[in-house]
Amino acid sequence: MDREKLVEVKNCTMVFPGVKALDNVDFTLLSGECHGLVGENGAGKSTLSKCIIGEYRMTEGELYIKGNPINIPSYTVRKSAEMGVAIVHQEFQLMEDMNGLENIFVGRYEKKGPLIDWKNLQKRGEELLEYLQCDVDLRVKVKHLRTAEKQIIQLAKAILDNPQVIIFDELTSVLQGEGIQNIFRIIDLLKHKGIGIIYISHRLDEIFQCCDRYTVLCDGKYINSGYVKDIDKPELVKMIIGRELKNVYPPKNDTFGELVLQVNGLSSPPAFKDVSLEVRAGEVVGISGLLGAGKTELIHAIYGNHKIAGGEIKIQGKSVKIHTPKQAVRHGLGVIPDDRRKLGLNMLFNIKDNTTLASMKQFRKWGVFQNHKREADSAYTVNKKLNLKYYSLFQLVNKLSGGNQQKVVIAKWMLRDCDIFLLDEPTRGIDIGAKFEIYSLINELAKAGKAVVLVSPELEEIIGLSNKVYVMYEGKIMDVVEGDDITQEKIIHDLLGVEEA
Repeated sequence: MDREKLVEVKNCTMVFPGVKALDNVDFTLLSGECHGLVGENGAGKSTLSKCIIGEYRMTEGELYIKGNPINIPSYTVRKSAEMGVAIVHQEFQLMEDMNGLENIFVGRYEKKGPLIDWKNLQKRGEELLEYLQCDVDLRVKVKHLRTAEKQIIQLAKAILDNPQVIIFDELTSVLQGEGIQNIFRIIDLLKHKGIGIIYISHRLDEIFQCCDRYTVLCDGKYINSGYVKDIDKPELVKMIIGRELKNVYPPKNDTFGELVLQVNGLSSPPAFKDVSLEVRAGEVVGISGLLGAGKTELIHAIYGNHKIAGGEIKIQGKSVKIHTPKQAVRHGLGVIPDDRRKLGLNMLFNIKDNTTLASMKQFRKWGVFQNHKREADSAYTVNKKLNLKYYSLFQLVNKLSGGNQQKVVIAKWMLRDCDIFLLDEPTRGIDIGAKFEIYSLINELAKAGKAVVLVSPELEEIIGLSNKVYVMYEGKIMDVVEGDDITQEKIIHDLLGVEEA
């Protein structure tokens, strides 16, 4: 069956000061298909999508929407929306203090006389959710919704004007299990309506699960396109990073020192209760659990960013009171949060300032003046070690790709030289090549005698990196597994709350 070309990009080049983000890239999206757009961080995926929706105006090249040539200089986000192009971002573009209904229709309220016709908007909102076959209470403020429900609100907002093209930019990076499967179901629903989906993701398993075709970008250049059914994962990885990727997880460090972190009976109902764990110097301790098990809340409680109702935290054998992140940093803790944009970075700062933010006292002359040259030199050294892709230390972090933003968060705590690293989903939104770099870094931290606590929704990651795994179920420690007992079967058994006979 012949399919319409919904989007056609020819010879797209996008130049920013000091960097060529896209170099002569071709891309075609057909009606009724899900097209995977893949590549390493900084490969140009998000830049290409922003050219398609009019957020960026390509420096050179041609763009066609449903066969119509686009006048690039006058092309805007509003015009792309009028032509049936929509995007759902990885980061929530929602107003937290407004309810779901208000977020869907904001800027497009229907009026009945001088007043907003809320009754009709409610009906239309319910029709959108019925179309998506999802159940979300639109009267609830967005800040009180679960992550998966927030994504449904974003999807409902995107399809409000019946688009023919929808870009999913790392949509599932904040979701787990059931939420991801629901997105796949919605993609199938949209495809059957003839809608074309551009699916950007670092999770390659998802490309094989939901995409019909793929396009690979590398360093801003077009590498290859084809049908997903005609390749396997190793072939796709080789195209993305230019080499075969073997031994993804480095050998675990097995030399441990004294106890560095002890948590005894820590409680913060309803998030978690009576949690105890221990981490030694040089040890990577994993925390596994389903969505809502209390993993993230536990990390933030240890870091002083979540109120504790009871229990004790010991560092280097001494009981400490940590009520704020500032106190945690003084005690040698650093955190890589699951939401880098809100909790890990200052998006108005540049790379240098974000990197040195936690270590500014190290760069003071006579205890008063900042030595900006030393700051820049140190920031350059640590970011080079992480293979950060950027054109200037004075580049704003909001201009970096998501994975490179995550590297800056990690660089900040490496520069601080913390004794305890709390890693909450450190590889979220990071491509497979960069993941290996992060895994190697975690291994280096352990070999250097650092204590590492790792939270991840990916069992393979937990198993591949951890010396010991605490499994949480409904806010409690269900089990502790070590050595040869760290298997997928054992952990899944505990994740589901099934007690052994």
